[in-house]
Amino acid sequence: MIRKKIFISTIALLVISAACTLPFSIQSSDSYVATYAAQTVQAYQTQNALTQTPLAPTATATPMPTFTPSATSTPKAAPTSTPQPCNRASFVSETVPDGMKINAGESFTKSWRLKNTGTCTWNPSYKLIFSSGDQMSGPNSVKLTEYVKPGEKTDILVDMKAPTKSGTYTGYWKLQAEDGDKFAQVYAKIQVPSAFFMVTSVKLSSIPASYTGACPTTLTIKAEITASTAGKVTYKWQRSDGDTSETKSVKFDSKGTETVQFDWDVNSTDIHWVKVYIDAPNHQWFGPVDIDVTCS
Repeated sequence: MIRKKIFISTIALLVISAACTLPFSIQSSDSYVATYAAQTVQAYQTQNALTQTPLAPTATATPMPTFTPSATSTPKAAPTSTPQPCNRASFVSETVPDGMKINAGESFTKSWRLKNTGTCTWNPSYKLIFSSGDQMSGPNSVKLTEYVKPGEKTDILVDMKAPTKSGTYTGYWKLQAEDGDKFAQVYAKIQVPSAFFMVTSVKLSSIPASYTGACPTTLTIKAEITASTAGKVTYKWQRSDGDTSETKSVKFDSKGTETVQFDWDVNSTDIHWVKVYIDAPNHQWFGPVDIDVTCS
């Protein structure tokens, strides 16, 4: 501190001395004096900085590691067993596979093979009952015909009949235990195709088949017309004497046979005949049927 004061005092004396000795033009220049003084102070500060001993850096404490406790293991619960139900079944196989085409009105037998996967034995009091959908002329229920122990298989058969109209039909059935418990649903699914409507046969007959006696006599001519499916048949009769009837019609609600007839008064001895023309759908003649008539 004392050295600093002495140094500053010396600088001040030098400045005053210089002011007295320099020419007037230089003495009036404040900027020169200021610059010289600043340079002198800067030089002192630089020397002072070099002579000072820098402080030692403060040591930084190294943090201790954080203790993390290990995870506590949770004991696993022992698995619980699920009790098997008394009544349960699994599907094995079937006849009449899904979507099978069956003609309108045709009978068929659907069967399912089922396995008893429950804990109770099935007895003849168990039955397969109709549940919903299209019953297809099947019964309301079918009883089992044997005892079926757990793990064993059985076949259940149901007689059905295809509907008369084309389309897809599905009927659902369920097993029912003796206590009324319903389980194991199965189903029958068929397709009834659109059948080509036609007359497949015409059977002609006469009552009587032949005649001997007084004339005139009346003959009753019958035609049993069989069609392939539902539809309308138009027809007309033609006799051996050249007479042709007006066009008539008969309606079929499904595949089957319908009988039509007409009466003919015969007054001559001859082998008379009658035939029938199916206009729609066949455009075809059937017959004739001969009737031997002898007038006395």
